[in-house]
Amino acid sequence: MSTSTVAADRTDTTPAGSRNPLVRFLTLDFMNKPELVDAGLLVLRLFMLLLFFHGYAKATGYSGFVGMMSEAPVGSIAPALFGFMVVAGQLLLGFGLAVGLMTRICAFLMALMFLFIIVLFNIPGGWIGEHGGIAFESSLYYFVPGIVLFLTGPGRYSLDHILSRKK
Repeated sequence: MSTSTVAADRTDTTPAGSRNPLVRFLTLDFMNKPELVDAGLLVLRLFMLLLFFHGYAKATGYSGFVGMMSEAPVGSIAPALFGFMVVAGQLLLGFGLAVGLMTRICAFLMALMFLFIIVLFNIPGGWIGEHGGIAFESSLYYFVPGIVLFLTGPGRYSLDHILSRKK
């Protein structure tokens, strides 16, 4: 089922009692359009370019990144391997998600990568970060969109959509 079908289904199942003008205004009911869902997914996917640039920065300073990995409790087991996996993952998955290519696979792998980062690298340092808040908050900024894009797919404005259209 496509994203636009899901959005249409949601608007069709709205109870008749909630159609009063005040509720429609407060819930921004007029924005329940498939095009806006697809535009929102595009914005979310383009946000993943930040992941690509994180990977690029690590790739350009690769020896320093591998050195940092060797100081982490789990990274010290195989710092070059973990370093390569993180850099390759951030470059390939960030780009794939931004353009919407193999989106669900990329999103799943990204969520999985950041789950491992949270469990193996962030949590062992403690749950509370040095400035307060959750220690793995920045990793959640990539884990959560990965789950969302895995569940929703890329939307209409993606290479996946172009490649899957029947001619």
